Amino acid sequence: MNDFNPGIAPSGLFWTVAVPDNSVDVHPGAGTARFALSDFQTRDFHTIGNSILGGPSDPAIVSFEMVWAGHGQSLVQTDGSTFSFDSVISTVTVEWSALNEATGMRFQSDPASTSRSEFAAVGHEKNGVFFR
Repeated sequence: MNDFNPGIAPSGLFWTVAVPDNSVDVHPGAGTARFALSDFQTRDFHTIGNSILGGPSDPAIVSFEMVWAGHGQSLVQTDGSTFSFDSVISTVTVEWSALNEATGMRFQSDPASTSRSEFAAVGHEKNGVFFR
C-alpha cells in the first residue's frame, strides 16, 4: 500500500505544504486553472494509519498536472449569511506519477487525455468568519 503526502506539521496542519507560486495559475472568472508540480519531495507513509499516527515512511517524489478548462456556464450558490460559491463550470484533466525512493516502486497514471470529469468548477468560495 502507499499513501503519498507531506505528513502532519507540529502545529497540526494536516497534509498541507507551501508550493512554489509558479505551480498554480488560476483565472476564476474564466473557470480555468492549472496546478502542477514536478519532482516534488514528499513521503510515502504506506497507509493512512501511518500517516495520521506519524508511523514509518519513506522518502518519495511526486509529479502531477491538473488542468481545468472553463465552459462559460456560471454557478452561484449561497445561503445568504455564511457561505457563497461563485464559479464557472469546468472540466479537469489529471496526470500524475510517484516514486518511493526507498523501494524503487513507481506509479504512473494514464495520460491526462484519458481523464473524465464528473464535475469541476473554478471560482471563489467564502464561508464562516471570511464571509464579508
